[in-house]
Amino acid sequence: MSELIAVGAKAPDFELKASDGKSYRLSEVLKRSHVLLVFYPGNFTPG
Repeated sequence: MSELIAVGAKAPDFELKASDGKSYRLSEVLKRSHVLLVFYPGNFTPG
């Protein structure tokens, strides 16, 4: 995914592994709960 997402657009579905070792898919989590996605562009980078 290299395309920018427009402000107010729905996030594309994705799956990731969390710190608890479990995999989570956005579409499945949204069936049970609200989701807030927060991005830190400089997180885990020097400086």
